[in-house]
Amino acid sequence: MTPTVRCNLRKIMYDREIRTFAEVIRRTGVNRNTIKKLYKSDGIHRVQMRTLSKVCAGLGCSLQELIHSP
Repeated sequence: MTPTVRCNLRKIMYDREIRTFAEVIRRTGVNRNTIKKLYKSDGIHRVQMRTLSKVCAGLGCSLQELIHSP
């Protein structure tokens, strides 16, 4: 199944010079497997809004910056 939205986590990490998943996890408190899925834009159709909010808060970005529809 094709994800319904795409995630820009890879670009956000690059723009903010975040080199590791460990740093994203430390900033957001989100599970490593979830971060990996977001990074790969894999399985985005099943991520909870609460998780996306944590990522946005931890990385200082908006929901619109983090995800977009193809």
